[in-house]
Amino acid sequence: MADYKELFGGAVNSLVGKLKETAQSTGVADVYAQGAERAKAYARITKLTLEQNSDNAELGRVYAEIGRLYFEQNRRAPEGFFAPLFAQAERLTEGIRAREAEINALKNTAGSGEPDIEVEISDFEEIVNATEADGTKTD
Repeated sequence: MADYKELFGGAVNSLVGKLKETAQSTGVADVYAQGAERAKAYARITKLTLEQNSDNAELGRVYAEIGRLYFEQNRRAPEGFFAPLFAQAERLTEGIRAREAEINALKNTAGSGEPDIEVEISDFEEIVNATEADGTKTD
């Protein structure tokens, strides 16, 4: 009786060998290697791009913090070209505070007191019966 494991293993080894020969002779290995290198390059590009975007966002936050600290230290006596920017920041801040005050006042007004309307929830069967009765009436 033949050993099926040995026959199967030999067939697989033979097939693998033929596939390797074919791949090497047709240049498939070179194409695969080039594709693998491109995939690695694109993966690295993506990783570097994400790191760079993260660093750019962090740099923006650092610049904003520097600007905020400078503004806080010099808001009483801005110099040179900072003066119009400081004035603009003050106007925007005043507008924000005014809107916040109005929003809070509206919330307090809307949230206080009794409700303006009453809602009565009827029994479901009553509504269905009334609707059926209205539907059976003839004019």
